Amino acid sequence: MLNTTLTSPLDTVTPLYQFISEANDTHHVMGNFTTPSMVSNETVWVPDIALALKVGKICYKYIGPTICAIGILCNIMNLLVLTQRQLKESPYTYLTGLALTDLGALTFSFIFMVGSYQRKEYFWKFYDAYIYLPLVNVCTNSSVWITVVLTIERFLFVRYPLWAKAMCDRASAKMKNALIISIMFVINIPHFLLLRVEPIANTTDQYTRVSTDFRHSEHYYRIRWFYSIIIHFVPLIILSTANAYLVYAVMRARKEREILQIRNNKEATWYREQVRLTVTLISIVCLFIVCIIPSAFSNKRIAYALFGGNQPLNQFALSNFYLILQYVANVLVWCNLSLNFVFYCAINKKFRYVMRWMVQRWIKNLRRRNGNVLLLVNFKSGHSITRNSSSQTNSITMTSKTNPPDLLLKMDRSNHNGNHKTALIEDCEKETENET
Repeated sequence: MLNTTLTSPLDTVTPLYQFISEANDTHHVMGNFTTPSMVSNETVWVPDIALALKVGKICYKYIGPTICAIGILCNIMNLLVLTQRQLKESPYTYLTGLALTDLGALTFSFIFMVGSYQRKEYFWKFYDAYIYLPLVNVCTNSSVWITVVLTIERFLFVRYPLWAKAMCDRASAKMKNALIISIMFVINIPHFLLLRVEPIANTTDQYTRVSTDFRHSEHYYRIRWFYSIIIHFVPLIILSTANAYLVYAVMRARKEREILQIRNNKEATWYREQVRLTVTLISIVCLFIVCIIPSAFSNKRIAYALFGGNQPLNQFALSNFYLILQYVANVLVWCNLSLNFVFYCAINKKFRYVMRWMVQRWIKNLRRRNGNVLLLVNFKSGHSITRNSSSQTNSITMTSKTNPPDLLLKMDRSNHNGNHKTALIEDCEKETENET
């Protein structure tokens, strides 16, 4: 450690640092932003980071925005499907909270990379310092712990099914989601105090982010270790242990299913639903573990202890290896926040059925609305038309303007009696009852 005053690259005027400082000053690695690389006021040292600059540009201008855009669309679809009344079990409530926090993190990241990235206006620097930096941490930290709580609940369902069936309901899942997000907001309050916005010298309308004294204090150093333990290592231990048991339990359940005498179809349906949810969770946790490991080791102090060797800390923090490690870790985080929809569709049959049912309902309503508009237009023009219903063949012929529009709407509604189950859901229920 150098016994000199350390400053952020934001405080330097060397053009070489500008891109890295803009790209690196607001990194989020699994919900915790890495401290920007530090350089001494007394030491003149220019690192060779050309490779890191190229990787950073590719990640933040091309790969990151693409992943975030796809992830935003996927999580919107997740929310639309998971809030349907057919998915009323408590695990789907946790998955709804997970989709909401993932959507928030991806949206903040997308705005940063597309909007504020390398912009100098006050609004964008204010967004970086007081909106993006703290709130993206709240979202990613909440996502981590919602996954942990869901894993623990799945463990209880597998280990103590009768007790868990009575105690773990949808209302308690909603309360736990709200409690997790509230706690994560409180413990991330220090992130509001890390940066401030100041004007760039000799300019009138350009601003930059500057690290506060608190960011370089011993107190924040201890907080960083607290974040690493709470957000990285404790979830990794819990998820790895519980997930290993869940994998074993699913394999054992499949063997026992061949000899298990289930008393009735309702019990068999509940049993298979729990197995389906457990397998879905196992896939989510496996993706989470793969993505969180590089993030856990991308913390500057931890990475320096493992890979720093004999070089000074400030040189290691501006090395190609460490900067590329951060870029790769961030890309994996964005992938983790975006790919849950793929696992839901690939593994969870009930999710696929409900999604198809929802999309078909949208198409049906759209056709009905367009049909009503066409019917009224032709009525006003006095032309004769024939309208066929999708559920039954009815012909309505109009040659005069004597019937009022209200009567036409009533006739249209009579051809589309609602509140009936679609064949898609009926097929899902039949398959569920016949699976044994």
